Amino acid sequence: MNIEPVHGTYSLEKRDNLIVCFYSEGFNLAGVKAITNDILALAKNLDIWGLYQKPDSTAGIVHNAIEEMMNGYVKFQNAGCVAAAIQENSIFVRAGSPHRPPSLKMPIRIDKSEEELLLWLRTHLSNNQAINRATA
Repeated sequence: MNIEPVHGTYSLEKRDNLIVCFYSEGFNLAGVKAITNDILALAKNLDIWGLYQKPDSTAGIVHNAIEEMMNGYVKFQNAGCVAAAIQENSIFVRAGSPHRPPSLKMPIRIDKSEEELLLWLRTHLSNNQAINRATA
């Protein structure tokens, strides 16, 4: 059996209902699957959560892994993620934009300002928690 080695380096933190993902280097298909599974595992006990992605300047992705990355966002959405924010530190952060699947309704914001992104995420989390309480 030919198993592809994982490429791409990352670390994850759980801060209340926010998953923070630091990542670097080039991700291949196996790397994208690994990071997706680890994010989902970290968020499994959260009903509503947000994802903050903070790549460094070396972060990248191979072309054949982009579709899997975008499918990962659909999985996050289906697991309770209400918004994703990506800090624009790498030229590759917009690689998935043209490949956004129609089933992905969750907003994704890309910006250079960490402060603006975290405020935006907190607003989305707060709004969705209020909706959840109103419909419970």
